[in-house]
Amino acid sequence: MSIMSEASLDRVDITGSRSAPSHPRMPEAHVERLADDVYVVTLADDAIGFIEVAARIYVASVGPRRDRALECAQTHSLDTAALAIAEIHGTTVADAATTRARRVTRALYRPLPC
Repeated sequence: MSIMSEASLDRVDITGSRSAPSHPRMPEAHVERLADDVYVVTLADDAIGFIEVAARIYVASVGPRRDRALECAQTHSLDTAALAIAEIHGTTVADAATTRARRVTRALYRPLPC
């Protein structure tokens, strides 16, 4: 058992104030619409997973190829499905990435004026 307190493990600069440990910034995954009912989750321009829409369920699958990807989650939202794939790769989803992907989908499916 150690006698050092948790506070003594923090780094201290010359003036005596504690400095927060620096954490490297995690890369962000992006979501893009691939087909009518399929989204691809990319990290540094490489596919890390796919999200397929089945009725009102988003099926998240992990893998660089859609035909070999393994299902990892079924959710009711695109955001949660993208987050499930990103967490497996130790990353986060870029802010507004799924919102942008949804906006493209809505624009393509607007009803035509009669």
